[in-house]
Amino acid sequence: MRTAIITGANGFIGSRLACQLLSGGWCVHALGRAKGDTPYKDRFKAALDDISGQPVERNILQALYCHEVDICDSSLSLSKSISGHLRGTDAVLFHVAGDTRFTPSNPHAQHHFNVFGSLNVVQSLRNFLASVVHVSTAYVAGDRRGLVLEGDLDKGQHFRNCYEKSKLDAEIALTKTCREIGLPLAIVRPSIITNDTETGRSSTFTHFNALVEVISRVQKHYGIRDGEAVSEEIRIPVIPDSRPNLAPVDPIVTSILEIGTSSQCAGRTFHLCHPDPQPNSEVLSLVAEAFGVKDKIRLPFVSAVPEHLTWTEKMMLRSLKPYLPYMNEACTFDLTNTRSIIPDYTLRFPPITQDYLRKVIEFQRHYERKDELVHTRG
Repeated sequence: MRTAIITGANGFIGSRLACQLLSGGWCVHALGRAKGDTPYKDRFKAALDDISGQPVERNILQALYCHEVDICDSSLSLSKSISGHLRGTDAVLFHVAGDTRFTPSNPHAQHHFNVFGSLNVVQSLRNFLASVVHVSTAYVAGDRRGLVLEGDLDKGQHFRNCYEKSKLDAEIALTKTCREIGLPLAIVRPSIITNDTETGRSSTFTHFNALVEVISRVQKHYGIRDGEAVSEEIRIPVIPDSRPNLAPVDPIVTSILEIGTSSQCAGRTFHLCHPDPQPNSEVLSLVAEAFGVKDKIRLPFVSAVPEHLTWTEKMMLRSLKPYLPYMNEACTFDLTNTRSIIPDYTLRFPPITQDYLRKVIEFQRHYERKDELVHTRG
């Protein structure tokens, strides 16, 4: 039985990666922290249940071990927590944990978690590891234009937020450390992760969840339903021909697993991005169709935020503000390394459709109703 160690296993990517590994007969060690009065094991189990919305089958959990650890605790040897389970094994470390906030309250703490935490977990587990897969982000590229190669690192790029810079520094530091200790390292760089293609579900707030949430708020404010519009137009401050790289979570996780279990990936970096992203104009038109207002409202694209905004436009901009820099994407991500390992990579990414968006809408609204019910009871 092969062994995997996953940091951030209760997250959007980590939980799905753990579920696939467990289903494939792997022994999985999930590393993470408790939250309040909720033990980490319960947090992780809830994350697995959330993938399908149903309790995960008990037999899948037989080879699962959960460990409450803080990967940034320099006084804690992570190996002490799990060494009894790992003796004699050559585990694959999938380092997924990271602080992904664009505007953290403490940027220094985010940088420390993303950089030092990565080094600490590798150093602490080095004697039990056969290889490391580090989940970074395609946006270590910052706001570059043109073609971004998979091997590119510091090109003097400007960063849109401190998250991007921290992930670049983590890549550089981890590459140096793994080279020094002779540990094979593969780096994977996902782009903007969106909801599952089959179910429309997500366990984090995605680009599309933000759109559904704000439209739901507008509908509630004005007492309208799908198919009804408040105003004749909503001005959108994005470039219509730009192609934000929105990649659904399921093909990304499957690709991480393939790369992580391949013997050909050590020392290489892999972009995990949508191979043919759709332009803003097409995506927003599909969103309008999914809500039944395509023929009832205009969505003019403007080069800057207008001075006098309607209430609806203010709500839209407030919700989409973190995503606007990525909606006006000006670069293309090279996929040469990725395609060399996964020849059918392009076929894994269906286009965004009304059917997909309706699944996302249904999921997000169910989540909102559930959240409102909890607050009402509280």
